[in-house]
Amino acid sequence: MRTTCLTLLLTLPSLPVAAGQYTPAQVRAAVQQAGGLDGFLRVIASNTAKMSGQMFDAETQITGAAATEKTLVYYLRLVNHSKSDIPSVDALRRNVAAMLAPSVCTAPVASILINEYGAAYKYMAYSKSREYLFEYTLNKATCSPNHRW
Repeated sequence: MRTTCLTLLLTLPSLPVAAGQYTPAQVRAAVQQAGGLDGFLRVIASNTAKMSGQMFDAETQITGAAATEKTLVYYLRLVNHSKSDIPSVDALRRNVAAMLAPSVCTAPVASILINEYGAAYKYMAYSKSREYLFEYTLNKATCSPNHRW
């Protein structure tokens, strides 16, 4: 089923996992099949929630996801860091957002959702002991080449 395949690709949009094999028409059809953007984002969030506890990389664990209106929210835990270990949480937020924004904003599927449907990808990060650290949102404005974190 194409919707399931696309939702898996959208779960971790900064990974270059074969996202290029989907045409814009296929992405639009999958959104329509899900009943629109909100329905499609709910499916993505549900699939991501099933991956809770899995590691995204050596530092980051996926702890969940939610879809609210036109926003897909990813909950992440930085497994090797306590809030007190981080000299500047704001600088870390800016660095992480600036590093991930190009790959998410230009990912074939995510870029269609952001630019054509007005979707947003919100990332909320917590420490290893689940202390809130920071959040950032990737949307049409923050995906602009002129945006500075």
